[in-house]
Amino acid sequence: MKKLLALLLGTGVSFVGFAALATSQPVAWQAGSIAQSGASINQPTPSDLLNTEWLLEDLGGSGVIDNLQTTLSFDSGDRLSGQGGCNRYNAPVKLVGNRLTVSAIASTKKLCPPAVMNQENRYFQALQNAQRFRLEGSYLLIDSQGLEAPLRFTRLTTTSNAETTLVSFQGRRNAVRVFVRDGQTQMNVYDKRVRRTWVIGSPVKTEQTPEGTRYTNARGEAALVVFVPNAGKPPTLTINGRVDR
Repeated sequence: MKKLLALLLGTGVSFVGFAALATSQPVAWQAGSIAQSGASINQPTPSDLLNTEWLLEDLGGSGVIDNLQTTLSFDSGDRLSGQGGCNRYNAPVKLVGNRLTVSAIASTKKLCPPAVMNQENRYFQALQNAQRFRLEGSYLLIDSQGLEAPLRFTRLTTTSNAETTLVSFQGRRNAVRVFVRDGQTQMNVYDKRVRRTWVIGSPVKTEQTPEGTRYTNARGEAALVVFVPNAGKPPTLTINGRVDR
């Protein structure tokens, strides 16, 4: 022990400094970390978000109101905007590595039904408590202080135009997106109860009918049909013959 003390003092390292070095290593677990997932994940950067637009699918594990459009756009490296579900909004944002900090949100003052206003207020609060973001395929996840689960968004636009959303909506249990990537029409389906995307990039067959457009998956997760009516009615997802209403 005396030899160890002499060695530390001889090298100019105090016990306080040694303890600081020992405790300054990153925590092994954090949301979306390699330690949690057990897989290699590329660290996102602010440039990954520039000129992108996203649709909210899940608000911290509580889902969202069906057919309510809540969006998030990164207009530049220091400003974001979108639709809160009732009101348009914008706010300054600071992006450093995978961290983001949202300052005071300014919004329009339109009044909507209480349930819509409640969700919008919770969404604005979650944005202002945002801590970090990560990208998983065509999804954006934002961890917010005080929420057990992240905000989950699906991509609406990309800077490369290699991917275009054709339809995005929510059924009773699942959130659905049909999109074109590199010339191929594909489908993603996210189960809101278990918080898992159980259909990822499944190729679909497109069929135009007098009543609307039908998208049918072309491989075996289940018999999935997305139908988009012509008459302005909401789209539907049918799973093995049952409509997810």
